[in-house]
Amino acid sequence: MKLILLGASGMVGEGALREALAAPEVESVLSIGRRPCGVEHPKLRELLLSDLFDFAAVEDQLVGYDGCIWAVGISSIGLDEAAYARVTEELTLVWARALLRLNPSFSFCYCSAAGAGGSSMWARVRQRVEGALQSMPFRHAGAVRPGFIRPGPGIKSRVWLYQAGLVLLRPAFPLIMRLFPSVATTSERLGRAMLRVVEGRADRFILESADINRVGAQA
Repeated sequence: MKLILLGASGMVGEGALREALAAPEVESVLSIGRRPCGVEHPKLRELLLSDLFDFAAVEDQLVGYDGCIWAVGISSIGLDEAAYARVTEELTLVWARALLRLNPSFSFCYCSAAGAGGSSMWARVRQRVEGALQSMPFRHAGAVRPGFIRPGPGIKSRVWLYQAGLVLLRPAFPLIMRLFPSVATTSERLGRAMLRVVEGRADRFILESADINRVGAQA
């Protein structure tokens, strides 16, 4: 499987990249982003774009792939719906449609968030993205909605408040994972679950934390 990954410089994307590079079924990974992911591997190639909305000039480099893991995301704090939807919805769907056009037999896994089924502004935007992706003729598609994520070794969140919480809760990670599997997962299980989506091995379109833990339990 040849995989495209967007968002590898973030916490979710970094975990997904590690799992993809370790998976024997993954032949190669094209990491696309605005900044380098900081990883070197024989399977990995990077494509850096200063503006992720402007990729027409590199479309020829996006042909011949089997699936995409989408891990690009921003916080909704301090943003109105239009600003939040610009990246969360518009950017995601522009890429999804282009990749499907360039690769007719293509799969797509979208990283959403726990609580995306709610009625808040950010949840409504996430629901629109999930619905649009589900309606597209992908070979396989799905959305993961992780809650609390225990990052793998060396992985950090770029959101300072989330990272501060991770540092404070680190001693309790094993207990949290054991007592609250319906709201907590690990970057390893999340990465594997996203791989399973693009492989067509997930049993539902939306994977909440408990589903992520089940689907991504084993390598």
